Amino acid sequence: MKQFRLPIAMLHHVSNREEWRSLRPFVISEATFMRFLDAIERAQMQPVTFKSMQETEKTQDHSKIIISFDDCGKHLLNFAVPELIRRNFSAVFYIPTANIGGFNTWNVEQGRSKVPLMDESEIIQLQRLGMEVGGHSHDHVRLGSLNDKEVLQQLQSCQSTLTRILGQPATYFAYPYGSIPSNAKALLETNGFHDTCAIFSPRQERHMQRRFIVHDGDSPLTMRAKLTGLYRWYRSLTDPRKPESSWQ
Repeated sequence: MKQFRLPIAMLHHVSNREEWRSLRPFVISEATFMRFLDAIERAQMQPVTFKSMQETEKTQDHSKIIISFDDCGKHLLNFAVPELIRRNFSAVFYIPTANIGGFNTWNVEQGRSKVPLMDESEIIQLQRLGMEVGGHSHDHVRLGSLNDKEVLQQLQSCQSTLTRILGQPATYFAYPYGSIPSNAKALLETNGFHDTCAIFSPRQERHMQRRFIVHDGDSPLTMRAKLTGLYRWYRSLTDPRKPESSWQ
């Protein structure tokens, strides 16, 4: 299977709720989200899914981008998803399976805002709308801090839950906190996950693909810059120089 060289955007929550300010920079306003989609359109790029790219012959396409959402906040179905559909855009959504139909316990434990997450019927709805659904571990934990047995349990529980809900195995995965376990490739492939997203990573490989964050501090200019090959080249230089804690 192919490894892609595409820009991959990482988003979490899209909302104007003042009570969610504690989640910044992982919550952006609706206006910021619209500016980002506008930047994609001005760059004449088309958001795609991992599956659609696997079905093409290309491993690099400057006209394509992958938009990803971590955690699957229920509120995304009210604004972000309809706006994606209106523009004929696809996206990938990652869910921690123990929290399906629940809330973001990992944030609340840190004193941050509580956000309801999608339930099983809403995840199925995403799939029917042409969106891609992937795993985000079972308990939204730092996989890089676990031993192989514990990582395996997280991946197995995540995959079995998603397979039951989606009617087929999920092959896409994103590390919570961008935390990459030491034997990531073997453990992921054993559980059927092939295209996997990190945040920062020492190397650009299928099991640790870099993403960039979109935040309220982004201007149209910085958004456009993050879509370019030059920015990915910059990340290829700076990510390996970051301390090991950046990806564990």
